[in-house]
Amino acid sequence: MAELSSVNTQLNSQSLYFAATQAASQQLAQQAKKTEKKQKTSFASSLSAHQERAQLLSEGLPLELAGMTDEEAVVFLKDQMDMAGDELKARQDLASMENYRKKVGHFMKFIVKNNFEFIKKKRFGRNRKGRPVDPYCQVQIIDQKLNQLAAEMLILHGSNLRLLAKLEEINGLVVDLLAE
Repeated sequence: MAELSSVNTQLNSQSLYFAATQAASQQLAQQAKKTEKKQKTSFASSLSAHQERAQLLSEGLPLELAGMTDEEAVVFLKDQMDMAGDELKARQDLASMENYRKKVGHFMKFIVKNNFEFIKKKRFGRNRKGRPVDPYCQVQIIDQKLNQLAAEMLILHGSNLRLLAKLEEINGLVVDLLAE
């Protein structure tokens, strides 16, 4: 009987050993699947981030907008434009003026890209001369609040923009003088 209980405990210890080994191997396999899945998603996310940065570059927008929502991007661009405007008020030199002009351009490009939609509707029929009728074109404002923000920003920065317009006019006159 003592032999039977020692054999029984030996079998139990061996079964516990094999059960623990099996559980460890299953856990290792699950971790391997998770890391493989994580690597796949990280590649996909890095690829989409790279495509987003390439699109921003092609549109002439700053790379800092990558990964931001539209609201975050508008706030970021507005803050950049405000800081550049304050810098222009403090130091009226060529570098601060070019920086301000660039920031205003980024803000306006983003507003136009994300807030306006150009719809071209085909019209049927012919005009008096027998030619096809030109299509009907319409510009729709997608986000009215964003449009109001853009209008307010242009009003707030009106003096700086007028200063830039005068400087561009002077630069144009200088170029005309040099051309003659």
